[in-house]
Amino acid sequence: MIIVTNNSEFPIRRAAIEFAPGETKFKDGELSAGKQAQISAHYQLKVVHVEDRPTETTAKQAKALEKNA
Repeated sequence: MIIVTNNSEFPIRRAAIEFAPGETKFKDGELSAGKQAQISAHYQLKVVHVEDRPTETTAKQAKALEKNA
């Protein structure tokens, strides 16, 4: 997952995408390398790549899943 954070109080348009203030999330492969480079070049936009990981289930959650199966 790619998270782009707009630190401005105003929307910013970059790489043909408008970023509202706050975070905008994209799935892997949704942004080309060129678009990522354009976004990263803006001083008020921060790009972070987050690895998708499966979530761990607690014993209680696992038991509930087994009942529903």
